[in-house]
Amino acid sequence: MDVLRYIKQNYESFTDSEKLIADYLLETKESIITMSAKDLASITKTSAPTVVRFAKKMGFNSLNEMKLKLSISLDKKDQSTQFQYLKGDLGTKSIIYAIKDSIDSIMQQTVSVLKEEELDKAIELLINAKNIYIYSVGVSALVGQDFYYKLSRINKRCISHIDTHLQMTTSVLMQPGDVALAISYSGETKEVIICAQNAKKRGIPVIAITKASINNNIADLSDVVLHVPEVEKSLREGAISSRISQLAIIDMLYIGMTRNNIKEVEEKLIETRKAVKGIYH
Repeated sequence: MDVLRYIKQNYESFTDSEKLIADYLLETKESIITMSAKDLASITKTSAPTVVRFAKKMGFNSLNEMKLKLSISLDKKDQSTQFQYLKGDLGTKSIIYAIKDSIDSIMQQTVSVLKEEELDKAIELLINAKNIYIYSVGVSALVGQDFYYKLSRINKRCISHIDTHLQMTTSVLMQPGDVALAISYSGETKEVIICAQNAKKRGIPVIAITKASINNNIADLSDVVLHVPEVEKSLREGAISSRISQLAIIDMLYIGMTRNNIKEVEEKLIETRKAVKGIYH
């Protein structure tokens, strides 16, 4: 996680006191690794408990964890340019390497915000699910379809509709033992929120794939949250960055679901490949 960028992106979610701490970190851009909560409180004219609450609101388990992540972010800031796909020279070679470098960057950021224990919980829920219902819209729907195709080939029952009305109708038909997967980069997609709410009313566990942010409705509704970094920042880039990050999470879930029965999965993949192979010969 780039701590300074995360502070900027979530600045309006902070209280007045928390903004004083945020302002100090953004303005000084210096390591606070040796500072205590009391030291930071004194400099920012707040209190030690407020400093600790700020760190936890940022998603860290402790102030020390935030200090360490901030120090790492500051070190990397000097070594890399701002993450952006299209800038300056748009020659073919430049485009090739810009995309390559950006993919490397987004994957590093994805790994930094993803919590291993949350991924394990999600994998366990999906393995034991009777039915997996996928709820997603727009570009996130393409990510959901990718997961649907993968699961279909290993005979894992999965329900996925592009039509949002069908998504909402299926969300009121889920039964005990089912699992809902809500994919929304913003965390504010109305249709996905409705589906997640319907799942919660029925006691269905909800797994979310959404951006790491302080105020996120999908995350608040979910039992397990798999964070992707908040990286989209220009119309020119569209949803390239978030799509790459979400697809990476989908691949992690898929491999995690198959790791305990690799031989059986391989047999299913071979059979499904044979099923369509004949039409191309």
